[in-house]
Amino acid sequence: MAQILPFARRGNVLDPDTTSAMGEAYDKAIGSIHSDAQSQFVVRELIAKRIIRMAQKGAVDRDQLCASAAQTTILFGISELGRA
Repeated sequence: MAQILPFARRGNVLDPDTTSAMGEAYDKAIGSIHSDAQSQFVVRELIAKRIIRMAQKGAVDRDQLCASAAQTTILFGISELGRA
């Protein structure tokens, strides 16, 4: 979970449950992308910022946050979803 925190702007304080949901969604989303893309900072940042934006809008469901991030990875062609 701590891996998503460096992408959050200082001053944006979210409650512990939301922060936990964000971390779990981030870990799940990172696990859904190509292994060679997982180490790329820009990919991790893109996923984290998408999750943070959704959480700031009130989304706290882990699956919803992850699905939102997964849509981003599909758009950029780095998702493992739908691959055989």
